Amino acid sequence: MARKNVDEPSVSDGKNAAPEPTDAGTIQVQPVRRFMDGDIFRTPADDPFHVSRLRAAELKGNGLVTIVGEVPDNKMNRAPETKG
Repeated sequence: MARKNVDEPSVSDGKNAAPEPTDAGTIQVQPVRRFMDGDIFRTPADDPFHVSRLRAAELKGNGLVTIVGEVPDNKMNRAPETKG
């Protein structure tokens, strides 16, 4: 049986914990299958949640979520109005 090197950080010690995403650059996703997202058990009955673009691509690639909507980088920047 292999022994774990004590100097290697683990997920449980908080050193390798993923940084909390900010609103900028996040995407809202809806679970379509049950899966563990870190410490949280996600199910299709859950509300949509925000993840980074990279995490959203990973989850979608594994068939675990669908992309519900993107959070714009600048919420105050409206789409240009066209006159016609």
